[in-house]
Order: sequence, then C-alpha cells, then structure tokens
Amino acid sequence: MKKLVLLDADVIIDLHTLDLFTKICSAYTVYVTRTVFNEAKYYKQGGRTYPVDIKGKVTIIDEVSLESLETVQNEARQAFLGIDPGEKECIACLHESEEDFIFCTCDQAAIKLISYMELENKAMSIEKALRDIGHRKKNLYPRHFDKTFESCIQEGKALRVLYKKFS
Repeated sequence: MKKLVLLDADVIIDLHTLDLFTKICSAYTVYVTRTVFNEAKYYKQGGRTYPVDIKGKVTIIDEVSLESLETVQNEARQAFLGIDPGEKECIACLHESEEDFIFCTCDQAAIKLISYMELENKAMSIEKALRDIGHRKKNLYPRHFDKTFESCIQEGKALRVLYKKFS
C-alpha cells in the first residue's frame, strides 16, 4: 500500500518546476486540502509561467473542522509563528485525522509549528520524500533539504520548551 502524503502548495509548485510531480504521484497517494488546491495555480520553468493542473491526480480534502483550525491558530499564536492558510489547514488535518498522512512542506514556520505541536513524526522533507522513492539528483533547493527540515524541527522543539504551558 502506498504511503499517504499531504502536500503543501509550495511543494506542489516546486515539484512541477523540477519536473518531479508525476514521480511523487506515482509513488505516493497524494492528498491536498482545498485551500492548498486553490493556492497552487502556477509554476515557472525556463522563464515561462505554466498552470498547475493536479485535478484527478490528487485527492482533495474538503472537510477540516473549525475546532482543529482554531487549535492550530492558537498554537501558532502561542509560538509566535505566522502560518499561511494552506499550511494551517494541512496542520489542522494532521491534528484531527485518523489517516496516516505524512505532511510534506518546505515552509519553515509550518515545520516549526508541526514540531511545536508534537506532530513531527507525521512530517518529512521534500528531500526525504524523493529519496524514499529513489530520486537521488541534486537539483533540489536548500529549503527542500533534510538538514533545513531538521533544523526547523529543533527550533520548534525549543519553542515548545519556551512557550508551552505545561500542566
């Protein structure tokens, strides 16, 4: 059975730019939230702009509870992290879902918040997602690297120690 990955808009755009989106879709069952689906509209390649067409290639999650969205917003506020709507919806989905989603993002604030909320075992870098399916090329951006991802995870853990209210 294929792993279930939940992608952020930046990841979708970057994978299209690098001609790797089809490879991800063939190796994983790909999910996106409705907000991410609406955010990922265009990508640039070779000096030109192209539309992103993922309809029929991904499963769109239309329902994320208001309670989970509020939880994520409150946690972000508590950690002093600014989170975009797409990342907020994805993290809320991770927070509430019974599915074994693995969230793939390169947004540093989102990665820190994932760690702050103790959801880091449900997330991975783009580099890891690609390495796990046999992609070894070095054409990734620094924001895709495991090293960058792990650094943000550590920062999120530090924020957790600083700001979480332990009871």
